[in-house]
Amino acid sequence: MTSRNIKLPPPASPAVPVLTDILRRLTRYRLNTLQRYLLVQNLFLIGLCLGVGICIYLLQDLVENLDIFVQAGVGVGTMVGFFLAKLPLILSQILPAAFLVSLIVQIGLLVRHRELLALQSGGVSYTALIRFYAAYGLIWCLAQLFLAQALGVAGQRTMDRIWREEVRKEEAGQVELRDIWFVSGAYVVSIDGAYPEQRRGRDITVYVYGEGNTLQRIIVASRFDILDTGWELHEPRIYETLSFEVREEASLSLNISQDLEVFGVLQTRFEAAALSLFELGRIISYLEGTGSNVERLHTAWHMKWSYAFSLLMMALIALALYTIFDSVYLNIALGLAIVFVYYVLFVLGVSLGERGFISPFLGAWLGNLLFGFLAGGRLLWYVLPDNPFDMLRGR
Repeated sequence: MTSRNIKLPPPASPAVPVLTDILRRLTRYRLNTLQRYLLVQNLFLIGLCLGVGICIYLLQDLVENLDIFVQAGVGVGTMVGFFLAKLPLILSQILPAAFLVSLIVQIGLLVRHRELLALQSGGVSYTALIRFYAAYGLIWCLAQLFLAQALGVAGQRTMDRIWREEVRKEEAGQVELRDIWFVSGAYVVSIDGAYPEQRRGRDITVYVYGEGNTLQRIIVASRFDILDTGWELHEPRIYETLSFEVREEASLSLNISQDLEVFGVLQTRFEAAALSLFELGRIISYLEGTGSNVERLHTAWHMKWSYAFSLLMMALIALALYTIFDSVYLNIALGLAIVFVYYVLFVLGVSLGERGFISPFLGAWLGNLLFGFLAGGRLLWYVLPDNPFDMLRGR
């Protein structure tokens, strides 16, 4: 017997990336007939709900702002541009409610036409619908995140620019920041008013600390300029806390390096909706280094994530309602009431998080955690008598 040189394949890596395997499975996955039917039907229903919601929203907004547009003398093109820029924001706001109503109507049609009964008679359990709509809801969560953080952010900035410059006739660059506190090295700085574009400010108080966090002096000035080499205070009054001396000087230069533009996000220059997740996270990291209070921005950052994932909660709520009631009309009424309560809890949690009564994460996710627990618990209770693992496998 002659030996041959057989070329063996290289041994497989013992650590196969899980993400690669998941992506491979996703690329090979194909929707079955039932899933395609449910997908097409829901896309039609959610498109119908979004169309009705957008028309109602635009009509109400137009009625409220028409007088302002007419008094400002803006043209029809400006008005159309304003509302087109606002359209992504409108879609992101009404999408959770429209998604819930579309699911309630769709499942209600399945129940009314005996299609759900036929599926269950054919061996397709309710857990198959739960798995499909949960995955479908996650996809809509990603779409909502993109809609709000990409198109919504760009639209918000365009809308604010049109409103500020063409409707309110405000000049660009005339922004005053009020009541600013920050830490820069050994200095704790308090400013009553600052004008970042003009690189100047008024009514500044600087607390100078030494070793052991001992307050050494307090510097007060009525105006200051921001230079490339530091800040220059004009006619400052210096209080020596150790010797109790008070003196005045013509000017005083301090080694302070602080970009006041970043504080605009805390006040009126930018709303949180005009900042993407990346921009908001970068600003939070920067402001935390200066010792500023960023609880409001932390809450806004978590709020963007929680509102996107509210669509998954809406899917669970719709599925849970039909484990209790079969009436589509009753479930629509209950669904709208739940949406109202959800928005109340969402606003309440965000307000509490911004004011520091609860953590920003808990404040932003309060509505999702509550309704996710209730709806998820109801669905688990409904499927547990059959098989607690049917949610993850099987038909």
